[in-house]
Amino acid sequence: MGPIVMAVVLAAAFGAFGVSAYRKWRLLRIGAPEDRFDRLGTRLGRMIRVALFQQKLPKYKVMGPIHMLIFWGFLVLLVNTLILWGRGFDEGFNLWFLDPHGCLGGAYHFVKDIVTVVVFCAAGLALLHRVVLRPARLTASFEAALILLIIIVMMVADVVYWGWQLSLEGVTGFEWREPFASVAASLFSTMDPKVVETLGTIGFWAHSGLVLLFLNLLPYGKHFHVVTSLPNVFLSNLEPPGRLPRDETIEKVLKEEDTGDGEPVFGVSALQHFTWKDLLDMYSCTECGRCTDNCPAAKTNKPLKPKSLMTAMRDSLYARSGELVSGKGEVKPLVPEIIDPEIVWSCTTCRACEEECPVMITYVDKIVRLRRDLVESRGEPPSELGKALRGMETNANPWNISSMDRDKWAEGIEVKPFDADECEVLLFLGCAASFDDRAKKISTSLVKLLDAAGVKYGYLGADEPCCGETARRAGSESNFRMMADGLVEAFKELGVKKIITGCPHCFNTFKNEYPMFGAEWEVIHHTELLAKLVAEGKLKPAERIVKRVAYHDGCYLGRYNDVYDAPRRILEAIPGLELASFAASRQRGLCCGGGGGRFFMEEDADKRVNNLRVDGLMQADPDAIASACPYCMTMLSDGLKAKDLYDTKGQLDVAELLAISCGLTDRKLLKEQKAE
Repeated sequence: MGPIVMAVVLAAAFGAFGVSAYRKWRLLRIGAPEDRFDRLGTRLGRMIRVALFQQKLPKYKVMGPIHMLIFWGFLVLLVNTLILWGRGFDEGFNLWFLDPHGCLGGAYHFVKDIVTVVVFCAAGLALLHRVVLRPARLTASFEAALILLIIIVMMVADVVYWGWQLSLEGVTGFEWREPFASVAASLFSTMDPKVVETLGTIGFWAHSGLVLLFLNLLPYGKHFHVVTSLPNVFLSNLEPPGRLPRDETIEKVLKEEDTGDGEPVFGVSALQHFTWKDLLDMYSCTECGRCTDNCPAAKTNKPLKPKSLMTAMRDSLYARSGELVSGKGEVKPLVPEIIDPEIVWSCTTCRACEEECPVMITYVDKIVRLRRDLVESRGEPPSELGKALRGMETNANPWNISSMDRDKWAEGIEVKPFDADECEVLLFLGCAASFDDRAKKISTSLVKLLDAAGVKYGYLGADEPCCGETARRAGSESNFRMMADGLVEAFKELGVKKIITGCPHCFNTFKNEYPMFGAEWEVIHHTELLAKLVAEGKLKPAERIVKRVAYHDGCYLGRYNDVYDAPRRILEAIPGLELASFAASRQRGLCCGGGGGRFFMEEDADKRVNNLRVDGLMQADPDAIASACPYCMTMLSDGLKAKDLYDTKGQLDVAELLAISCGLTDRKLLKEQKAE
């Protein structure tokens, strides 16, 4: 096939790709250092599951499997490409062990032939989907259409080339070894041999050359993820998803250490402040739009579109690559030059985007670090959120109610004070269940259940501190750190070893974030403990609750901590109760809209996430909504009121439903209008 020509083509193509890859590597190195080479076995396992086996793509019933077929097909056909390149030097080259007349080679050629047609069909459907159907989540892209056309042409070229090879062997009819290529060979048997040779040669160079063209297009478009997605998954975050990164500048300020030349940098204000792994995330975005498709902010027409956020930062990174690599680039603020502040503050930190991303890109950590800059460096939080942050500073709660009122919910109820010698677990209720009038009823029900089950617990009363979760998600890292340091020290002095909390936000913070600051305790959410007590027979739900209940998965309990089954086991144990099944649940449950500080921010009525979530829950035709988070309870209750459903649909915590069935709480919470 022309050894010299093939050698020149390969050298030129790989040389050009090498130059492009080196430029991307140099740009990547402007990012701050970060260790992502620990736990190599775990990383390899995740890469195999998520990247090679495409674990997340089946969620999209049509295009997911189509993409999987193209990806796996290319892995199979990569061997075919190597054979063709080798045949450019030796026409009989078969990769030394894949002789098509041998057992192994025959099996490979059979699979390869089938895969070629499968990839052809899959690429054709993908092209139809992108060019004709044009779903909103996808960016209109000539590059994407061109790549699909290249794949289609390559598949046709393969069948033509291997059909020619079979015709040279005298094959004139169907042969199982290469069923589709043999069909081409039978057609060639009626044609002029020189024409067949020309077609075969075109097929050979079409595949050999187009794959090299494809390789060199990768660094200059969204398809660079073909190169970076596997390493991006391998290097993805292995820490709990509910653990935000520490801020080194805040650490130095708290320790009164030198923060470097000039003004200290809190969080991220410019591209140079991201880590190299953050930049690799930008390289790896596939622009599939699955993140935006499932983002509650995007669903309610807010300016945040996760895909657009990532690509805007990536495009700015590429546009400024020369000056950034040279070190002479100006430190330009991302907000508002590239990113509108409203985009940063629209996020509910629900992680729906991260749950969907097929290449394990993280968004919440980046958004929170942008918030840190706005809050810590510029002092520019949204006004309503600023009030909540000041309340946490002055009264240790975002409601800004006197901390002396924290235990007023318990008036008339005997609640055991915490004593490490007598108590096995600390009951930590959190701010919402202490100060919100409706959420206080959750606290009452939970205490009654713990007493009935004989749990040795204790409560700190007015001395219970705030965990600081809202401050941290809102970007007020220094506020959070002061609260966290004080809480850890106080709990160590008290001898706290185990904590039960009814708030998923407190639960996540204590479980995943406080260990970074010296905490050594076990944390359990109230639904986990209650489910265990029911299973052990220490709590016996007996009173019938004849209702169809839709359970809402709170983001910080579900997507952050994978607690999906415990609340459902409790509900299923209640006689008469029917647990409704609906699509937008578990990993794909829509956020209530209250996370990430959004609970304390106003928004237009037509853009409220809680209203959209209520619409989704009502599709299950429930008599009541169950939740396991005081923030969710308030947001969903407000959504029910906005839909004029609050007087006919109950909105209860799982603990309240269990307490009613155990005969410990009055049934009036059930709103009996829809009961038996």
